[in-house]
Amino acid sequence: QIRDKSLFVFEYRLPEFTPEEVQRINGTHDFFGLNHYCSVLAFHIDVGDAQDYDSDRAAAVMADRTWLETGSNWLRITPFGFRKLLEFIKDEYGNPPIYVTENGVSEKGAVDLNDVPRQYYYENYINQGLKARVLDGADLRGYTAWSLMDNFEWAEGYAERFGLFFVNRSDPNLPRIPKVSASHYTSIIKCNGFKDPALGPHECLTPDDGVTPTPGDRLARVAFLGRQLSADDAEVSLYVLFGFLLVSLIGIITIAYGLLKTIKKLKKASKESFKMARM
Repeated sequence: QIRDKSLFVFEYRLPEFTPEEVQRINGTHDFFGLNHYCSVLAFHIDVGDAQDYDSDRAAAVMADRTWLETGSNWLRITPFGFRKLLEFIKDEYGNPPIYVTENGVSEKGAVDLNDVPRQYYYENYINQGLKARVLDGADLRGYTAWSLMDNFEWAEGYAERFGLFFVNRSDPNLPRIPKVSASHYTSIIKCNGFKDPALGPHECLTPDDGVTPTPGDRLARVAFLGRQLSADDAEVSLYVLFGFLLVSLIGIITIAYGLLKTIKKLKKASKESFKMARM
């Protein structure tokens, strides 16, 4: 598609490999590194003669409204697409070794350590990856969950949280607190997959002591300005404090503006009085 569109101009806007370069790089890859979070529905659009990054694709994307939402507006939970993508890589690129270098889901809003959507996400995505390897023959060799703990997420800052561990940033010590998904992910690793429930309990499903927080618990107390508050109260206090600072700033600016106007009026009145005195 890109090459066909390039024929409308005198020169290709993208450089092409020479036959010698193709021969030199063919087969030199070590593995296929894949960052994957979700799938989308794509369809062709007519972009006319437009020539830019978006129009080169000549496609638009959207999400099915039935797909589960997450803490990111671009990310919907679509595990079935993960398997399809792995199979596509196998068929399109000669079944190279695949290492999933990023795969995870976000949350936003109040902190809840019982992160059910993330548990659902990892269980189903990893299961689809297993099917891609065992049933479809994809050479999937490694998988990395994103991420170990909540981090600075680009333009969203700390608002969107991808971590298996919650980072309490209101505490100067920045404690890392495991979410239920951390224990769930640990069980998948210990079991090397998924155990058949019909076979009864398995020792690999027993959580390690101190790893699993009580389901449904929210972060108990956090340090805020020298006081111990609940996470929700600390969030409200932070917004209230910010509101007071904003109002104070507006007040200072208003007072300063009023003083400047008063000083100008006094200076003007003084000049007029001086002129009258000289007359």
